[in-house]
Amino acid sequence: MRKGLVVLFAAVLVVAFALPAMADVSFFGYARVIPTYYSNFDFDKNAPDAAIATEAGNATGETIRAELRLGWKAGGDKWKIMMTTESDLMYNQFNVDRSSGSNGSFFGIERAEFTYAFSPALELITGWPISAADIGTGGILYGDDHPIIGFRGQLTDNIKYQLLYIPVVNTPPTVAGPTVSGDWRAYLLKPEFSLGTGSAKGTLSPIVLFSDNRANNAKIYYYGLEGIGQIGMIKPSFEVIVADGEFRVPVTPKRDIKAYAAFAGVELALSKAFNPYVAFRYTSGDDNTTDTKVEGFVGITDIGRFSPLMGMDGNVLGESMSAGTFYNSFLYSYAPDRAVGGNLYGGFGNASSGNNPGSKIIAVGAKGTLDDFVKNLSYKTQIFGIWFDKTNNLSVGAGKTVTKVDTYAGTTFDLNLKYDFAKNFSASYIFSGFFPGDGIKDQQATTASSTFASVNTVNLIWTY
Repeated sequence: MRKGLVVLFAAVLVVAFALPAMADVSFFGYARVIPTYYSNFDFDKNAPDAAIATEAGNATGETIRAELRLGWKAGGDKWKIMMTTESDLMYNQFNVDRSSGSNGSFFGIERAEFTYAFSPALELITGWPISAADIGTGGILYGDDHPIIGFRGQLTDNIKYQLLYIPVVNTPPTVAGPTVSGDWRAYLLKPEFSLGTGSAKGTLSPIVLFSDNRANNAKIYYYGLEGIGQIGMIKPSFEVIVADGEFRVPVTPKRDIKAYAAFAGVELALSKAFNPYVAFRYTSGDDNTTDTKVEGFVGITDIGRFSPLMGMDGNVLGESMSAGTFYNSFLYSYAPDRAVGGNLYGGFGNASSGNNPGSKIIAVGAKGTLDDFVKNLSYKTQIFGIWFDKTNNLSVGAGKTVTKVDTYAGTTFDLNLKYDFAKNFSASYIFSGFFPGDGIKDQQATTASSTFASVNTVNLIWTY
């Protein structure tokens, strides 16, 4: 009997060691419910509000959006996986009953990340996580959860890098045409050099990105430099991006893309309650739709809404100020890159125009925690002064006597108040308004009754 038990125990050990090691899996998630009221995004009291594109579909007036996520992750010494499922929908019977074709019927993997580290200098990464070229500064060039495959690593104590292939659009082949005719692929190389030590340190990152945009017959090289630093309580950051490319045959006549973008900001960490900042954001504009120079800057996806200094998830400028609004920025973008139309070479949905007027934004803001006054209360507030870079391509409104649209687009004001009720539940309120300047009003017909656009947003967030 004892001998039999020993044999059985030995057999169990052999089987156990033969089986692959299983990893612990941890689950996480959040539920975010967002009651929102949109008002006058067309800047006109005399016209009914147009539909506004959101992550969950079109909305207008009052709406409630739910962003519901469940994720899991596992990993070992050299490998890691993470997957997050999501349902993003508007509150209505059609969606919550999961009717066929509704957002409620779509529940899938929103983000995924798979990595394996062959060495500290060579880590494979693939999936569709958040990836970015410049989200740490102005977010002008690229930031999104597009599919990627590539490598990253730590070459030395002071040098690391990422090298990514990004198939933004990969059209299935057809019998009638080549497989690449509708494709859009991007290639990103970004080394990062750490400088300084202690209270004076920072990073410098050259950026090279090639956009092979077959869908719009364009090829563009983006060259840039990004810097992030800290000197005591002073936190400077900047980026400069140059777009250099052309439209391919059969586009005629030959058109060259020469455009520029830049960001610079400084934040002062004065105290927990008050951290002011000032920033400047620039995208070049085009001044002639009929010549062969395309000068309106367009990135892969402008992600200004989520950038650290000027960003705010739920402010008016980060919503869709697109068709009919006379500013024409799409979701997440702070630049009016959908204005005018024609010479498309990138942007959200590959629909942003190289004929756009560009923008200059001066931002002043502050953020902090107010624990000394009301425990668990924090805030962020900011004011943007917004100018078009060039207005030659913008149309004067019907009945207006001016001959050219003014450059001053307007002023935005954002206020975000957040209160943490518990470790796993918080609530916030955002008021955000866009007060039009002559650059907006000059494009409106004389029949319009100009007013400010606004959004009031409440975020109710459960995390676990």
